[in-house]
Amino acid sequence: MNVINFKGSNCKNCYKCVRVCPVKSIRVKDEQAEIIKEQCVLCGACLSACHQNAKSVRNDVPKVKRLLKDGKKTVVSLAPSFIAAFEYDHPGQVVSALKRLGFDEVQETAIGAHLVSKEYKRLMDKGRMKNIITSACPTINFLIEQYYPDLIPYLAPVLSPMLAHGKLIKHNYGWDDTHVVFIGPCISKKAEADDHQTEDVIDGALTFKELLEWMDEEGISIKDEKVEPFKSMDGLDTRCYPIPRGILMTLNGSDNDMNGFHKASIDGIDQCMYMLDALREGQVNGYFIEMNACLGGCLKGPAMPKSNGQYFRMRQQLIEYAGTNTKYGEFSIPDFDCDINLSKVFVDKSIHEDMPDEETISKILAKIGKVTKDQELNCGACGYPSCRDKAIAVYQGKAELYMCLPYMRERAESMSNVIIGSTPNVIIAVDGNMEIQEFNAAAEKMFAMPRQIAMGKKIYELIDGSDFEYVYRTHHPIIDKKVEYTEYGVITEQSIVYVEDQALLVAIFKDITKEQKQAEQIYKMRMDTAEMAQDVIEKQMMVAQEIASLLGETTAQTKVTLSKLKDLILYDGEDG
Repeated sequence: MNVINFKGSNCKNCYKCVRVCPVKSIRVKDEQAEIIKEQCVLCGACLSACHQNAKSVRNDVPKVKRLLKDGKKTVVSLAPSFIAAFEYDHPGQVVSALKRLGFDEVQETAIGAHLVSKEYKRLMDKGRMKNIITSACPTINFLIEQYYPDLIPYLAPVLSPMLAHGKLIKHNYGWDDTHVVFIGPCISKKAEADDHQTEDVIDGALTFKELLEWMDEEGISIKDEKVEPFKSMDGLDTRCYPIPRGILMTLNGSDNDMNGFHKASIDGIDQCMYMLDALREGQVNGYFIEMNACLGGCLKGPAMPKSNGQYFRMRQQLIEYAGTNTKYGEFSIPDFDCDINLSKVFVDKSIHEDMPDEETISKILAKIGKVTKDQELNCGACGYPSCRDKAIAVYQGKAELYMCLPYMRERAESMSNVIIGSTPNVIIAVDGNMEIQEFNAAAEKMFAMPRQIAMGKKIYELIDGSDFEYVYRTHHPIIDKKVEYTEYGVITEQSIVYVEDQALLVAIFKDITKEQKQAEQIYKMRMDTAEMAQDVIEKQMMVAQEIASLLGETTAQTKVTLSKLKDLILYDGEDG
């Protein structure tokens, strides 16, 4: 499992993580960012940059809980920066809180740093290395192994303080009987603990943030704990390792004490890469170089729980703690001389990626409208320093073609302009001051006014603006309202909506004059037909009535005549 993981559902295609990644070890696929594990140096820059909470650090608390249950002695190696990470009245309260969680013993990683500083001094005394780069920061070690393998001979072949301390603890308490858990502000320590070369030294690595969350779950407050001493606590200045020049402070002062080596302290991964480039080019010789990937040292590590705004107070707090310790009492300095091997072998872990030829790069750039050099803006919005670098990333499957924000914006604007310009409907955009911000070709035709003149005018200079005022005030849209503008000779069906993210009103007027006139003509035809039908009906009724009247008289006369004839026939003989 990766140390850093992405939550795909939270990724918003902002490419901020790609922009801040110094080695571009983030792949964007299907509009989602993901870590390329074998290329990541675990600097944590993407964690700090992402405000969507789309990234998370592997939580090793469950693993450590299992270690506490298996019956072995479990010892904490606590990074010196703890002094500025927690709220307490006395640092010994941190020891008590850790023991409440189940740890048997708490020691400071500064003990391991003391051993490492002694090894650095031996390397300088031997004078066999042209330049020496400190190996205390695992991110710097990963960076050199993966991206500057030619500079591995300059990397001090010494374990980090965490690993040196872990070895010392297991040497003293037994390799098979002891677990060592490191706790600090660094996420790359998790990967260093997993390294196959030293994976049996550190059994678990937690961040300060993980520890605080765990304590919160257990209802443990450091300030409420009693004071307990650290085991084998030392008062040496190796507690200063977390700050810039902290390692150099442990190497006894002037350049004359360093066997001719000049001193340099570099913090911040970009500056470290700048120095590594200089070393690669042969510009730097005879230097002992302290490197820390985090700008400001470990006190500004990605898993420090306190804000950067407190950095200088935190730095002073650590310096005071690393001094005479009169504020917290005197501490004994243990004997560190013991027979343990502190050497570390660094190896070439570089990834050799396929590089496209010039023709392929040109074809990729052409697909996003960059045919000439002038069209290569090199704005960096995609996360890459140049359009060319981004094209290479596309070829390598690390970036998507349409990550180019200027191109996508230009394309969207172009499509939008085509739609707005070619639609037969009138489109007008108005701001909160009722000033016209957009006026399309159909509007120019309807109002007989050029766009450049209409832009900036108040809407009520053209038409009644009461509907616009209503929608802006209430944010309730007006949909398909029929409005006649006699002064322009048009009848419209208009909709006005409020666009919240731009605080604009957009009105779309559909000219229904022709349809309305056709409807009126049809209505008139229907009315005329109805009148004609009514006339016919009335005339027919009159005729029918006259016919009926005539028929009625004739029938009566016929009845009388026939009756007389009948009577004549029936009664003619009797009368005679």
